[in-house]
Amino acid sequence: MFCPNCGEKLESQDQKFCPSCGSTISLTPTPDAPQLTPSTVSSISVNATKVGGPGPYSKKVLYFACVSIVFVIVGFVLEYYSFIRFIMPIYMFPNLPGGPVLWIVALVFQAVGLIFAIVSRVSNKKAGELEPKNPLRMVGSVFGIFGIVLNAIPLAIILPVMIIMTLRV
Repeated sequence: MFCPNCGEKLESQDQKFCPSCGSTISLTPTPDAPQLTPSTVSSISVNATKVGGPGPYSKKVLYFACVSIVFVIVGFVLEYYSFIRFIMPIYMFPNLPGGPVLWIVALVFQAVGLIFAIVSRVSNKKAGELEPKNPLRMVGSVFGIFGIVLNAIPLAIILPVMIIMTLRV
């Protein structure tokens, strides 16, 4: 007879405790509970954690997220200049670029940055399924979330405000 908890061979049939793990041994095995034998204990598979470095999907996650952050910065700079040009009269700063064309260019940058951030998150999901956990994927995932949020803010909030300001003029 074997211990149902650890699979250790018991010395006698009337033993009440396992000498190896200390679990209580019932005298009559229940039919519902499977008995562990050394052969079944050795056949139990353990989910091994994948080990290794970053794979191609993890690298894509980081690359797309970083490109998305670059688009955030460029879009914000362009929107800043167009907003300042709208507030300041042209005779005060004649060399400062601005106008509706710059707003449109800035919002196109934001939309492209949002697409890159979404692709980063999709690649992160695929990397989670196919590759081991690694810092490159984690950093790319966080940057991808920032890219989505920071690219969506101008598209969802600033764009309607700019349109309303333009229509008032």
